[in-house]
Amino acid sequence: PTSTLHLKRVTPKITGEDAERLGVTDLLGVGRSNFAGSPTNRRRNIALGRSKMNGILIGPGDTFSQLNVLGTIDGAHGLLPELVIKGTETVPEYGGGLCQISSTTFRAALASGLPIVERRNHSFRVRYYEPAGTDATIYDPAPDFKFKNDTPGHLLITTQIQGDELLFFVWGTPDGRVTSSTKPVVYN
Repeated sequence: PTSTLHLKRVTPKITGEDAERLGVTDLLGVGRSNFAGSPTNRRRNIALGRSKMNGILIGPGDTFSQLNVLGTIDGAHGLLPELVIKGTETVPEYGGGLCQISSTTFRAALASGLPIVERRNHSFRVRYYEPAGTDATIYDPAPDFKFKNDTPGHLLITTQIQGDELLFFVWGTPDGRVTSSTKPVVYN
């Protein structure tokens, strides 16, 4: 099967001299995921997580932490109860659906050729994170999803929701790296 990627030009919050000084000059990679069929609380948690990711700057040599960006995961911070994987069960907890954020961030980091520092897949396959092997689970305080900015400049992440598609864009300084990926192979 094939898919079509529709790109929309997104202007970073920093412009002109600031962008050039920080090394935010080009689009390095895009992460995308689909959350079609998500219940209302899950959609709300995804929208809140997306807004926290939009405009994140990561300095050269810095390590990004998904849990640090998302902050406290509870009802007092606007998150709603939704299903999460706990062991071999799915149970409602605050922040269910935030793994959509970490999985999309993981895909954006991979597409940008950034080194992954910490990543764990889910205990079992979840339809929102297909294809298999392209997900990253988070749960406070662990596991976390982390990657390192090993580029010569800052990285800027901008985000969008288009219908049921979550899109994360990584902007920065191109340094000649080339990325490629293969289709996942499921063995069992």
